[in-house]
Amino acid sequence: MLKLAVLIFILVAPTFAGTLVIGVLTANMALDSATPIVVASALGVLAAVPASWLIAKAILRDGRGSHTHA
Repeated sequence: MLKLAVLIFILVAPTFAGTLVIGVLTANMALDSATPIVVASALGVLAAVPASWLIAKAILRDGRGSHTHA
């Protein structure tokens, strides 16, 4: 499951970080310094860790024993 979670993290982390950075830029919070951008991207990466784990868990759960043959 760890390998799947890492693969999902590779996709989810930049998505979360980018979304939060766009939010910071849209709200004009980064006019004086780059600190809000760095904080937003770090929070996005940190939020991606449990999200990736939960997504991997859901994929593996749905993939086991749910095969129906017609």
